[in-house]
Amino acid sequence: MTALGLAPSTLWQYRWAWSQVELFCSQRGDDELTDEITAEFLCFVAGEHGLGRIKDWKRKLLRKAVLVLSEVARTGTYRWSVSRRRHPNDGLEAVLRRVQDQFEEWLTGRGLALDTQHLYATVARTVLAWLPERGITDVRQLSREDVSAAVVFLGGRYRPGSMRTVVTALRVWCRFLEDAGLRAGLDGAVPAVFSRRIHAVRVLSARAVEQLVDSTDPGTLTGRRDRAMLLLAARTGLRPGDIAGLRLQDIDWRQGQITLIQRKTATVLTLPLLADVGTAIAEYLLHDRPAGVGDDHVFLRSQAPHVALSPSSDLYHVAAGAFARTHAASTGEAGRGMRVLRASLATRMLERDTPLPVIAGALGHRGIDSAKHYLAADEDRMRQCCLDLVGIEPDQARP
Repeated sequence: MTALGLAPSTLWQYRWAWSQVELFCSQRGDDELTDEITAEFLCFVAGEHGLGRIKDWKRKLLRKAVLVLSEVARTGTYRWSVSRRRHPNDGLEAVLRRVQDQFEEWLTGRGLALDTQHLYATVARTVLAWLPERGITDVRQLSREDVSAAVVFLGGRYRPGSMRTVVTALRVWCRFLEDAGLRAGLDGAVPAVFSRRIHAVRVLSARAVEQLVDSTDPGTLTGRRDRAMLLLAARTGLRPGDIAGLRLQDIDWRQGQITLIQRKTATVLTLPLLADVGTAIAEYLLHDRPAGVGDDHVFLRSQAPHVALSPSSDLYHVAAGAFARTHAASTGEAGRGMRVLRASLATRMLERDTPLPVIAGALGHRGIDSAKHYLAADEDRMRQCCLDLVGIEPDQARP
């Protein structure tokens, strides 16, 4: 742990936590850390937390500390990660858990993008966790009425704009049940068409984008890294997952281009390495990226363990921090994540009369349909589409 570069305060916290594990074992006369003792200690910690005797941060520390010791006891080593979470399927009942595991394995063989697999698995897991509340403990008991009720249940958990994708995931799960010989004829109970609420694209002005990029402080530990990521998002429109997943070998400095496999679509995307983007990345690599790290991702955590960033949390906080520093405002009720920069780039390209196929290709879309919703942000051209009332006047004026 010392070799990982962890802060002295972190090492001290683990020493204290391990002393609590040692005390727990000594009070029971145990001199070896087994899986049974680890489970008992975890139950003890959970109980103490439930009674209010320890705070949540201490519960997490004790849990992580004993899991580290347990893995070392079993394997002689430990694979360090930022967090060590339970498997998402652990909360399912045993019979339903096997169905979920089988479904996830089935998805892997369908050639779907990883994000799509994750979404479908999440929807299925949500339904399987809900079924016992309906009195169903075996998917063979499912009826078409149960599937219809599941649609209503999911409608209470997801936003209207997401339900079109959610019902698609539910339909795929029903087809899996039929392929696996568990239950047939259920996909007909899933709505074939689901309305989708369309929101106006949320964009920033070109000046606001520059303010966001320039708001980082290169004198701080993460200033150059954050600036490079913001600039990469603003100039290329890369998705947060692709920025977080960018690897050193994806950048061809001699040819001046970036080539990567998109996380969402699993397709290859090649983009030019613009001069200011390349300079920003190079500044980070030369001055601030942790040295001697085995992880080949371009952007790493500034604190140990030095691993890749999370697109859903770390990258969002980078963008949200820039928004907070600049008080940048966007049209509509814009969010504060990297995707606002992606939408802003697409809108600027439209303003410069860039054809939709070119925009779709630059943003890594499979077709132009995915890029069409950016048209709503071009207010000037949208006004030109308005129709007058000539030829459809009412026969007589209303009283």
